[in-house]
Amino acid sequence: MYGDTWQVRWKEFLSDSYVYGSKIEFNEDGSVSYKNRLMPPGTVIHTWYSMTNFQGNRIEPSLPLIDGERAYSIAVNIDYHNSESEALMLRIIFFDRYDVQAQSIIVRDKKAVFKPSIRTYSYRIELINGGNADFTFKSLVIKEVSEEEFDAEQERIERLKEDSNKSKKKRRKNKKSK
Repeated sequence: MYGDTWQVRWKEFLSDSYVYGSKIEFNEDGSVSYKNRLMPPGTVIHTWYSMTNFQGNRIEPSLPLIDGERAYSIAVNIDYHNSESEALMLRIIFFDRYDVQAQSIIVRDKKAVFKPSIRTYSYRIELINGGNADFTFKSLVIKEVSEEEFDAEQERIERLKEDSNKSKKKRRKNKKSK
């Protein structure tokens, strides 16, 4: 059924969070305040899983099961404490039934639409530092969307790429004429 929505929160304070030099506060409203100004860019801040080995890790899956034949949107509800910290990214990594990576997607915006690989058996989502980490994480919202919504988003992305390429060509042309 289209329109199913799941809200994912940061519940655990375990090995799946980058804690070195970090100030992490679990707030009463379910949000998590995170601050670490010395963390190098590209560091994974936290990871959520759709499938875990509870006996080995003592972590329950925190992501919903998704179907490789459907499209989904993901939205990140984060409040940034300063403009420098607005450089967080999500990496969604899809695995097949043999735990081999089937696909990987990087999300740089607060919202994106994606379609997992048909071979998807499990997946994980990583919150990645892209610069300065000082934020309050509220939730991830994953929603099943129709093919039409997915196609419309893909067309929008293609238009943005075309516009970007046109402006690059224009800048190069202006540079050569000087």
